[in-house]
Amino acid sequence: MDNIERSVQKVIELLERIPHNYVEITQRTPYYNMAATLTDSVLQAGMNYKSVVYPRVYSILSKYSDYRTTCDFIILFQTIPIEEIIQLKNKRKQDTICELAWFFYNCNINTEDDLAEWILDEGNAESLLDINGVGRKTVDYMKLLSGQQAIPIDRHMFQFLEKAGVLTSDYKEASKILRKTAALLEVGESVLDKAIWNYMSQNKSDVQLSIHDVYGDTLL
Repeated sequence: MDNIERSVQKVIELLERIPHNYVEITQRTPYYNMAATLTDSVLQAGMNYKSVVYPRVYSILSKYSDYRTTCDFIILFQTIPIEEIIQLKNKRKQDTICELAWFFYNCNINTEDDLAEWILDEGNAESLLDINGVGRKTVDYMKLLSGQQAIPIDRHMFQFLEKAGVLTSDYKEASKILRKTAALLEVGESVLDKAIWNYMSQNKSDVQLSIHDVYGDTLL
């Protein structure tokens, strides 16, 4: 048994000791609004979801419901300043959102369905890392937002692994362990992601709210 397999067994042992119900966790559905998807993808990194990200995503879904595609979004932020659309003055976040929109436009990715198919190619996913402000967590998060399976790894996932007796600070290793765990348990990666988040949010007073805590499993 190699180190990854031993780590997976430790995670499974912890999961067996904590309350969870995979059956009650459903696969999330996309926004079908690329302005909201890109804004959510970029803002979630390092920002409180409940107080910062959620209100802005909700506002986009409410105010700009007719601007659903990447092309629509580009037209929108060429007409209305991106700062006004996302209601945030952070220039780096603004630039990353716009750069992603142009990148996807040039790749003929116009909807979440296009993104869902495109991002499963490892080379395509890796190419996103060349964009300033996009890391591996953001890429995995975009997979979730497009309706695919993924487990975005953040500090709370690392804390969960540590609680299971798995000590790693490497994103790829942590991702491999949790993805193999999901496969062995025969549950979707997004389902395992939610189950772990449920546990961590109930047992860690300092856990920052995630999209799961605000939206549940269905989106607006």
